[in-house]
Amino acid sequence: MGPLRGCGIVVCLLVVSLTACSGDDPAGPRAAPSAGLVGPDGTPVEVPVPAGPTGTSYDVTDLGADPEPGTGDDAPAIREALATAEPGDEVVLPAGVYDLRSAEPGDEDANLLLADGVLLRGAGSSATVLRTSFDGEEGSAVVRGAGVEDATVSGVTISSEHDGDLGTDPDEEGPGGGPMYGVQIGEDDGEGSRRVLVDDVSVELFQRHGITVKASREVTVTGCRVADATSVGPGGSGYGIVVEGKPDQRDPGARNDSRHNVVVDNHLDGRHLRHGILLQFPTHHNLVADNVVDGGVLDAIDLHGEGEYLNEIRGNTVTGGDAAAVALGNSGGEENRHDASGEGNWIHDNRLVGNRQGVLVILGTPDTLIEDNEIVGRRDSEVGIELRNAPGTVVRDNTVTGADEEFWAISVTEDDGADGRGAGVATRVLIAGNRLTGLASGILVEAGRDIEITGNALDVEGTRLRVAEGAEVDEGAP
Repeated sequence: MGPLRGCGIVVCLLVVSLTACSGDDPAGPRAAPSAGLVGPDGTPVEVPVPAGPTGTSYDVTDLGADPEPGTGDDAPAIREALATAEPGDEVVLPAGVYDLRSAEPGDEDANLLLADGVLLRGAGSSATVLRTSFDGEEGSAVVRGAGVEDATVSGVTISSEHDGDLGTDPDEEGPGGGPMYGVQIGEDDGEGSRRVLVDDVSVELFQRHGITVKASREVTVTGCRVADATSVGPGGSGYGIVVEGKPDQRDPGARNDSRHNVVVDNHLDGRHLRHGILLQFPTHHNLVADNVVDGGVLDAIDLHGEGEYLNEIRGNTVTGGDAAAVALGNSGGEENRHDASGEGNWIHDNRLVGNRQGVLVILGTPDTLIEDNEIVGRRDSEVGIELRNAPGTVVRDNTVTGADEEFWAISVTEDDGADGRGAGVATRVLIAGNRLTGLASGILVEAGRDIEITGNALDVEGTRLRVAEGAEVDEGAP
């Protein structure tokens, strides 16, 4: 498939299909049958982006918006332009700072509403700033698209008037402030948004989600930067980019089924983010690719333990995180209690350097394929790939390098569960063809049944292989 073009940008997506393995493949039939941007029958799916503008261009300064900061409320002029524009038109925000001090008349929680077929375009995220006066109001969003189609927001920074502390403590709700959401794409009366592009948008000084996509499909988030949440506490604060479905809904025929969304080539500064990129609830067949996540308070790329399935996580670079670079399953949750992610997620070709853990699979998350990743541990890293109650997981052809003997390249351990949810040991696990190197230990199996270890290259200074009494391991050549 060729590049997807729209609004002056080029989005290059590698469409892939992962079919069930058979024959001489050591993974056998346990590999994910069809993950990422594919349809129900496994055929590649092209995710369209809105076409560039073909109609009228509305300059908001002609309607009374003033790009000088602190000169009044610029929101009414921008809303007038959006209301006037028709599909194919664009609303232009020249360089400057636009103060948003009022909400939409029909939506008291949003400053601006996207319109079908209309491009909202700034002069670039380094030049045009939307600065909201929202300060902790529940449900507040700076830019909202509710049930929209073919809409675009591009080339802006979304910020707030918050001038207090930023979030650092994942166990505390505070300090908070700013809008709850920077860009919020979602449904209207059960109809999800479709074919939406969020391009070159920076979001900062928000409380819950920088950019969020809920119950929608064919939404592309690319070239964006998210940093500096005002809270990273429990209950959904401090998430960078989020793709989510609806709780307890797994119906691909629904109008608001969450699938075929693309999060590609974004930058997450995780120093004040609870999670950089997060998938939650039964969202499926999404692509998270070629993003950079620097640091993080908790897991950097997190499948949140609420049934997320058949998603592809590839080509991302995650460095310096205080928890896992990529995690599947989660023990938290207040309103919705978490446990296992769904089946068939594909984690491959990522570069995960200096995180506490590289890839973590827990709480009964089934049939994950982890392959061709490069994982490098730092001095205080714990493990490269850790499996706890991860039935049917395939770990193959990864390269894992550790910095000391306390670091295990691959470990399989028992999961104590989260308040009883997801407790147990891993079963039907394949560890094959991995290269394990450095001042580290190799493979640790503390618990599990039907654990197959074969064809791995172990060039480590520490213990090559340790299998605890009671663990059931079918060991070929390491």
